Amino acid sequence: RNGIPPLGGFIARMYAADKEYVKSKYNLSKLRDIENIVADAVGVSVPFNNYITGYCAFTHKAGIHAKAILNNPSTYEILRPEDFGMTRYVAIGHRLTGWNAVKNRVEQLGLPLTDADCKQITNKIKNLADIRPLSLDDVDKLLRRYDQAKEDNSHHAILENIDTPDQITEW
Repeated sequence: RNGIPPLGGFIARMYAADKEYVKSKYNLSKLRDIENIVADAVGVSVPFNNYITGYCAFTHKAGIHAKAILNNPSTYEILRPEDFGMTRYVAIGHRLTGWNAVKNRVEQLGLPLTDADCKQITNKIKNLADIRPLSLDDVDKLLRRYDQAKEDNSHHAILENIDTPDQITEW
């Protein structure tokens, strides 16, 4: 006997056993709404690391881990976030980020930066994140500013002249 399992944990176990059956029988995108209704009714918050519906449930952070997720999500995710109305998020504004995650963000933004550029920017992100984590907006500003500076070949100065994350925020 294991007691009463959390709804998200129970659904996750059933999904892992027979995904197609569970998807055909239940409206999985409503799971988060149900958990929020129950949490509100009893006066608690849904934990950030809750099965499936927690804020961090499909967040990936470390360099090699993030690379694997970007290449083939099934390497670390037995559950597909889309099936539950959730989205995958690869965090890149921290000291554990890898250049592949930064490269993926560069591609999402449509910037023509090279792998070498992405590696240099990744090193700067890691150094700045030792002071404090960068928001996605901060990372995007840094990437765009670096890309613009490549036009007049001043992109190396952009990275050299940033000492704190607050300097990016002020742009």
